[in-house]
Amino acid sequence: MVDFKKLKSKKIKPKSIEPTEIFRRLPKPDGINDLYTSQTEILKKWFDSRDDEDVVLKLHTGGGKTLVGLLIAQSTQNETGEPVLYLTPTTQLVQQTIEKAEQLGISAVPYVKGKPLNNDFVNGKAIMVATYKALFNGKSKFGIRGEANLQKVAAVILDDAHAAFSVVRDSFTLNVKTEDNHSRYSELVDIFRKAFKEIDKLGTLEDIVSGSDYSTLEVPYWAWHEQLDSVREQLKNESANYSLVWPLLRDKLHLCHALISKEAFTITPILPFVNVFPTFSEAPRKIYMSATIADDSELIRTFDANPDSVKNAFQSRSLAGISERMILIPELMSFDFKQELSEAIIKWAADKKEVGSIVLVSSDEAAKAWSDVATVAKGAREVERLVIQLQEGKIRGPVVFANRYDGIDLPGDSCRILLMNGLPAGTSNYELFRASALYGGTTITSVLAQRIEQGIGRGARGSGDHCVILLVGSDISSWVSKDSNFQFFTNATRAQLNIGIEVSKEIKSARDLVETIQRSIDRDKEWTEYHAETLAELVDEEASNHFHLKQASIERKALNLWNDGYHENAIAKLEQVVNSGKQIPEIQMRGWFQQLAARIADRWGNTERALDLQRQAFANNRNLIRPKITPPYIPLSVSSSQARAIAQKIGGYRLRQGYLQSFEEVVANLHQDATANRFEQALCELATMIGLSSERHDVDGEGPDVLWLLPERVGFVIEAKSRKKEKNALTKEQHGQLLVAAEWFSNEYPEYTCVRVSVHPQNYATRSAIASATHALTYEKLMSLVSDARSLLSSLSKSQLDTQMLEAECNRLLENSNLRSDRIVNNYLIPFKVQA
Repeated sequence: MVDFKKLKSKKIKPKSIEPTEIFRRLPKPDGINDLYTSQTEILKKWFDSRDDEDVVLKLHTGGGKTLVGLLIAQSTQNETGEPVLYLTPTTQLVQQTIEKAEQLGISAVPYVKGKPLNNDFVNGKAIMVATYKALFNGKSKFGIRGEANLQKVAAVILDDAHAAFSVVRDSFTLNVKTEDNHSRYSELVDIFRKAFKEIDKLGTLEDIVSGSDYSTLEVPYWAWHEQLDSVREQLKNESANYSLVWPLLRDKLHLCHALISKEAFTITPILPFVNVFPTFSEAPRKIYMSATIADDSELIRTFDANPDSVKNAFQSRSLAGISERMILIPELMSFDFKQELSEAIIKWAADKKEVGSIVLVSSDEAAKAWSDVATVAKGAREVERLVIQLQEGKIRGPVVFANRYDGIDLPGDSCRILLMNGLPAGTSNYELFRASALYGGTTITSVLAQRIEQGIGRGARGSGDHCVILLVGSDISSWVSKDSNFQFFTNATRAQLNIGIEVSKEIKSARDLVETIQRSIDRDKEWTEYHAETLAELVDEEASNHFHLKQASIERKALNLWNDGYHENAIAKLEQVVNSGKQIPEIQMRGWFQQLAARIADRWGNTERALDLQRQAFANNRNLIRPKITPPYIPLSVSSSQARAIAQKIGGYRLRQGYLQSFEEVVANLHQDATANRFEQALCELATMIGLSSERHDVDGEGPDVLWLLPERVGFVIEAKSRKKEKNALTKEQHGQLLVAAEWFSNEYPEYTCVRVSVHPQNYATRSAIASATHALTYEKLMSLVSDARSLLSSLSKSQLDTQMLEAECNRLLENSNLRSDRIVNNYLIPFKVQA
């Protein structure tokens, strides 16, 4: 018998360290003959810069990142003879990576829970593949700074780094959940009741604790700093329940946010403490492999990656790995699209076309609406089971996944139709808190864009794959069609959305929609050629978003300085960038940075400086923590032209019908059963949509619930208690609140005429209220205003005029409308009468 091992040993050559040469020598599995041009290009760029500590590689979803990562790992191992660690977000992806390595003949071993690190890995003979959580935890086998036994590695490969941000944060987050430990949750909340009372948030806290409010409150940092010893004492008694997290937080609680929701008391770091793990932070090579996302700043915030490396990420202009996606937005088509139709289409795909179909929703609650027509995946194990069944063709769906915008791969026939129902939303306390704190800014916009991109990437995994994507729901359709949001998608997604918008414009009926979908599934030549040619014309190399990278770099640097004890330097760095203006043009983020500086100053013991910085922060961003002493009020600016304000808003939408969808989203909350928060926010946004200036300003009982400012220097001071019963008249106490708000308005806007308004079921007041000079905005009149606004905005949205001509058209329509700002009082407001 021929002894191939003997023959091989005679021909032993030095191990190659050049990745493409390593690939050339490896056995090729079925389906892989050669590297994509993009893979070769990326590997060459990495090899030339392999001694850089941080390297960022970007490949399109399905562009073969795993193969690239394994070749880089093997190259490093061949060159250094030292261990290499390969990280993925999930255990399923660990297994997929191990299988890929076996197919290629690359020696790789999995991390095994409960067992020592594999000797082949420790001795640099095999690559170890593990989840991020296997490395980042309080009992890490790789070792934590300060311990004697630390596992050194030559390189850490971070696969799907863009999908790991929330996974890594979760490794440093401690949740005292109400369902698991209600008594401890209550004790922790009770410590901070006084602090919430001082900033007039006790009512909100009570509603959250009782379960009637779904928002998330941050504990004021000054109270958090005062009570750190009390919190530490409470938690150390139960540290066994949080053994994977507590060792990472116990000495760094001052560097954390404390958040309260109805589900949990959450302690999470301002930024993850990844430097606690020398295996990661001291690795000579860290290779971040990411999909082509538009905003890479989270690589800096989460992993402390070198900003220059992120800015100069290696990527290829090749279209390899870009799947064919027909992205359709039914609610922006010319016919009336209903939820029932989306259910019918997704079921038709599975029943008639024998191809996989899935639905992505933002929450378990949203998934319930699909339970009659689809299988709803519940829990991580069932998600994994259903994904495998779809991949193996054992089921075709439809299957509904809640908040699974990443981490599931459904190539080929396992998913040919993907329906994303509604705008993705944060699920963790931290995500909800950050979204609220930075509401209205581009930071959250970029996060949403990334989640949408991750979602649409589930159903088409690489070159040669194809999928139809349906974006369903007025919130997601209006969001996508807004130009200022559109820029946060990658070039490839923008190109495919543009293709989809053009296709959507040609669809005139439900039947037309179904036939169009079928043309993609049936591989219609005209469609595939149109997509390929248009994509090639539109896609270009991604440019880094330097604006967000700079912000992330400053935030991470300041946190590192604070952690090292350099309080003054940390504050100075934040103040310098805020005061420059150009580096942080967004007012929400300026406030966020000023609050961080205030937090550092307070911890340092400089209370006066902290208070001054917090006043500035709150003045810039009223979603942040209100200081104990309220900062001076900054009056609103008012547009000189109602028509211009309306035209500019509509002009900001790529597909103007999206503005109408946005309008419907707003007015859907103007009813008596809406929460006070939603009702007031909707009333505020309605004003801006009809060309007025507006804000919510009720601080320490001074300002109104909602303020509308009209171009004629008239202000509507509005009290909007949405849940008043129809038979109840306006009371003296309720009217008193309105009078206090009106007095505040007169002081802040002395040149304006004040119109006092109460949203009320009827225009009746008690005799003692003395409300004859006050106006009622009844629900009937409010609905009349909404109806008139819908008519006006509908006419304008259907127009194809440019923004300048749109303003002229808006002026013409306002001339014959009750909505013209100087007619609103007479047409929609009614004086109060004394109840008989």
